[in-house]
Amino acid sequence: MPRTATVRRPKKTKPKPNARPEMDSPEWYAWRSAAIAKNGVPHGLDIGDPQGAVGHEYGIRKSTWLIRSYRELHRKQAMDVTPQQVIDVLVKAGVKQWVLVRLHGYVGYLADPRTTRGVDVMVVAGERKKAVKAISAEWPTLLVKQCDVVVRFLDPNDLNRQGDPKPVIDIMQLWSQFQQTILKEFVKIDPATKHRIPRLEAALVSKYAAMISPFRLLEKKEQDAVDFRRMVKANFDGINHDALRHLADEVYDGGGKEIEKFLDIAMSNRPFAL
Repeated sequence: MPRTATVRRPKKTKPKPNARPEMDSPEWYAWRSAAIAKNGVPHGLDIGDPQGAVGHEYGIRKSTWLIRSYRELHRKQAMDVTPQQVIDVLVKAGVKQWVLVRLHGYVGYLADPRTTRGVDVMVVAGERKKAVKAISAEWPTLLVKQCDVVVRFLDPNDLNRQGDPKPVIDIMQLWSQFQQTILKEFVKIDPATKHRIPRLEAALVSKYAAMISPFRLLEKKEQDAVDFRRMVKANFDGINHDALRHLADEVYDGGGKEIEKFLDIAMSNRPFAL
């Protein structure tokens, strides 16, 4: 009689008690945190960090002091151009429809101001030539570079590691509908400095637009995310959500809904999908 073939069943293996979950899964993050905790984790390192917005007057003063100190110590040959100097030149030239943008525009919404080397001002198309002419006359040694959406003024005495001059002033033009709306409806005048700066909602939408831009470098988008989160946390109770959604919808159809999600991500300390 032929023998009956024996079917061997694979042995059931019990999962190892210390097996690592799949990387980037929620279980993996929990496992990683527990593993780190076993080695001892210092507590309280962030206690005392500022949480509330500093206001534009303090923020612009601190930012200016930081970059000026850096130049005095490490870039003595660099031209010392401040936001106030640029504003004074534009106002004297009769430029009326302008707003400080990028860091100097939203530095007052941060709890801990930082700095940047360049001064960025957005102007309407009709006043762009007037603004460029005024800046060129005030700082004639700066090199002028015409780009699609910005006229960039470069310092020939302050070079990067590749030997290229660094920008110190950007005169930006309106290239999107949401920016046109910012200049029309979302500019406020700081009572202490008289600077024209974006309202909180405009500052957040501008950062949001940079974060989701497919044309922006990832390392810059990650800095945008840091600033966005810090602005949200320091100013959450002051956000006009209707105005925020309306402006974000001009970035793209659906931006209003997504930026609300970004607010939730910022407040719940979750990572942004950039």
